[in-house]
Amino acid sequence: MADLRAVARRVLSENMGAVADESLVVVTDTDKREIGRALFEAGADLDLEVGIIETPPMERSGMEPPAFVAAAMREADIVVAPTSASLTHTRAREAATETGARVATMPGITERMFGEGAITADYDEVERLTAALADRLTAADEARIETGKEVLKMSLTDRKGIPSDGLIRKPGESGNLPSGEGYIAPVEDTAEGAIAFDGGLVGVGALDEPVIVRIESGSVTSVEGPSAEQFLEATAGDDCARQVGELGLGTNPAAEIIGTVLEDEKVYGTCHVAFGDNHGFGGTIECDSHVDGIALEPDVYLDDELVVTGGEVVV
Repeated sequence: MADLRAVARRVLSENMGAVADESLVVVTDTDKREIGRALFEAGADLDLEVGIIETPPMERSGMEPPAFVAAAMREADIVVAPTSASLTHTRAREAATETGARVATMPGITERMFGEGAITADYDEVERLTAALADRLTAADEARIETGKEVLKMSLTDRKGIPSDGLIRKPGESGNLPSGEGYIAPVEDTAEGAIAFDGGLVGVGALDEPVIVRIESGSVTSVEGPSAEQFLEATAGDDCARQVGELGLGTNPAAEIIGTVLEDEKVYGTCHVAFGDNHGFGGTIECDSHVDGIALEPDVYLDDELVVTGGEVVV
């Protein structure tokens, strides 16, 4: 088992750019207590002004944390959030970055993930790959994703690709850790076709058999496969929970499919499509849900230019 405190020091100093006397708030829950505590102790080692907030696990990703948690996040220079459910797509995270906090969210992270795999990547290389794909996403008007016999198209016109490269060093920046993806909010109501998820799915974990999701006018119309009911349960909240909200492309060569979406969606050469909230990164869907599915070896075209194929990034 890795020395969690040593890993936490590296994350804070290298990924977050922490310097002495900055304020750090660790937001965690009872299921992620050991990682939260390691980050708290590492902050003290680095002479940060540090505090930790622990709550019960949130019911689902995208759900807002208690108001006192959001208030603490807004007051910090650095926020790290090893939690069971994701705070990435919440108003609390948005408000914190709007006030200048640097925020790293770690939804579903495990002690294994914290010590090996994606978090150990060469983040300079991840930054290069991620920037290239984010630029392509920004420039494109349309994306086409081919997964076996299934084809899904969506408009990206006037939307901005976002690099999540694991380097969160400037005021107002945020992202997942571990990281490695270029992503974008497609134009709402434009996604048409179907996608076969064969890597992982929020609410299910790693997939043994594909889940095929059919989409019309940006919303799910039907789901096929052994895990279909679990997907439908995971997206059974608001009506917006089954709207296409994100297209992402994985750029982390050290990431592996392990059944936890935080790492699964970062695997180099994969793509993921998410359903639900995208308000925090350029979309218009406001929803207390954000559910990702991963396709392992898709062919991804941006304006008919092949950018990902056979598990490789080819830009």
